[in-house]
Amino acid sequence: MAGDWIKVEHTTPDKPEVVKLADMLGIDQDAVVGKLLRLWIWADQQSVSGNAITVTNSFLDRLVFCPGFAVGLVKVGWLNGRNGLLSIPNFDRHNGQTAKNRANTNRRVANHRKGRNDETVTDVTPEPLQKPLPEKRREDNNTTTTTTGREVCQFPRDVSEIDRFMAAQALHPLGDELTRCAERFFNEQSAVGWKNKHGVPLTDWRPLARQYAATWARNNAAEAGLKPANAAGTTPKSTPKPSRRDELWKD
Repeated sequence: MAGDWIKVEHTTPDKPEVVKLADMLGIDQDAVVGKLLRLWIWADQQSVSGNAITVTNSFLDRLVFCPGFAVGLVKVGWLNGRNGLLSIPNFDRHNGQTAKNRANTNRRVANHRKGRNDETVTDVTPEPLQKPLPEKRREDNNTTTTTTGREVCQFPRDVSEIDRFMAAQALHPLGDELTRCAERFFNEQSAVGWKNKHGVPLTDWRPLARQYAATWARNNAAEAGLKPANAAGTTPKSTPKPSRRDELWKD
């Protein structure tokens, strides 16, 4: 049928997200692209815009025959939402019925222009089937500058950005706990659409991440019977001085 197709960019096999998925899953990039195509074709058949997909992570893993594939997509930012209610970011930009209608319209316009050119002068340069849409990079639309000159960022690019930010804070988890903390923060905020506890969209994700890391570190320190400052790798501000009374007793 005419609508049984999806759009794939030439650069997809070498995108950084594909490289990261291949490293995480222990497979080559071509295998990752094949599994992505299988997922995108299924989403094109089962949804209009790739949003509100009421399936679980384990179902998507079975769909592409690869355990951990759905979690990997979340980590690289190619799958949002929570388990049981997932969405594919920007799916309707390239696929879905709206994008296909746009592509078919561009095809008709290109054919019409080609017919008009044939009547007047031979054009040796073929018209493109579809003019590429401007790429909307997350980092371009995500960072703004306040009136005071301070840059704010609504949400991070991926988990690694959160990990690096938390590691630079004065109070943060250590070792594997830092990675778990960053991943938990990313998954929880992705599930609620990067909003605060009152349901208001975040202006800048970093203050909330700083508080999240500090709370995580304090909780771990409390379980281990340590003070939060010691758990963060700092030393006490002062040490007890020997009592003058003790010195007199020694004499």
